[in-house]
Amino acid sequence: MKSLLVTGGAGFIGANFVQYWIKQYPEHNIVVLDALTYAGNLASLDPIKDHPNYTFVHGNILDTKRVEGLLRNHKIDTLVHFAAESHVDRSITGPDAFLETNIIGTHSLLKAAKKSVVGRRPVKR
Repeated sequence: MKSLLVTGGAGFIGANFVQYWIKQYPEHNIVVLDALTYAGNLASLDPIKDHPNYTFVHGNILDTKRVEGLLRNHKIDTLVHFAAESHVDRSITGPDAFLETNIIGTHSLLKAAKKSVVGRRPVKR
């Protein structure tokens, strides 16, 4: 059975993806990791909150250890990465958050993914 980790899954695009995926593939496990910043809205996932194969985790992709644990404990084989700072007006007044999430956070996520696949079957891209 396929098991997905969707980062930024409470954002507009992420929530729509998660709802679409669960409708198309209800047998797949979906774990949503979202920091619930200004762009995330947990209510966007209300239509699927009671689905037996859905899990929400409030957390940040910068937390490499937590991501490693999620990848390992949920036997994630597919990573869908939507977590990002995306509001351009906020990048002007606070560019550090963009660097942290969009660059360092993505790097952290990749490190966790790389570590979690050591010794496992070949990774599909």
